[in-house]
Amino acid sequence: MLNLHTPAAPQSQDPCSNCLRHGQCLGASVQNAVRDDEGSCVTVTQLQRGQTLYRNGDAVNAVYVVQSGALKSRRTSVQGDEEIVAFRLPGDTAGLDAIKASRHGTEAVALCTTRVCRVPLDTLRREMHESAPVADALLADLGGEIELLQDRLQNDRLPAQARIAAFLLSQLQRRRRMFGAQIDHFTLPMTRVDLGRFLGLATETVSRMFTRLQADGVIACDGNRIEIRDDAALQRRSQSELNGALPQAA
Repeated sequence: MLNLHTPAAPQSQDPCSNCLRHGQCLGASVQNAVRDDEGSCVTVTQLQRGQTLYRNGDAVNAVYVVQSGALKSRRTSVQGDEEIVAFRLPGDTAGLDAIKASRHGTEAVALCTTRVCRVPLDTLRREMHESAPVADALLADLGGEIELLQDRLQNDRLPAQARIAAFLLSQLQRRRRMFGAQIDHFTLPMTRVDLGRFLGLATETVSRMFTRLQADGVIACDGNRIEIRDDAALQRRSQSELNGALPQAA
């Protein structure tokens, strides 16, 4: 396990210099607020695939903004099975859900080579009272967490193909917002097993739904590389009614 009680040295003087978010995140807001007084308070740490950022039960002394790569937040069910409660992608903040309890209730694991910005919790607490941009960024992240939870609860009631379609649509929209371009392809950092555990579907069901979407011409798959070939059809599939038949592909 990576020892984050001894923060890794920053990989650059400006932790935002190589970030896809271009300084538009909670970590950048905190860094900008304290730059004149403390220098660099946000440090960048790199994790390799399978490496743990924090474990269930660890004390909360920081929050983490994903700069590149991806994390999965997981816990163990009473039956001993892995449950995936969230995927953290570039721009997402991990650890906010544990601030009140002061202990992490999940484990964060890198899905691939991942860079995270560590934001000390004591600095965040101070600056949220003293800096309007930090308070705004924190509120935006908390609002995003609530929105994701609402989407998750809604999607859990959908048929399997609609769950997959909604997930792929969200991934497409995130990347278009991030890059400011009308991209139509991306690579999923998670396995089909992880995706099934997140969506509450068997791995075989996930694979079957991907195959069906590809056969219908909605997407094209090459391993984890996904191309969206019909945005409108994917949108229709994601909005399938609980008791209705899936719409036919155009």
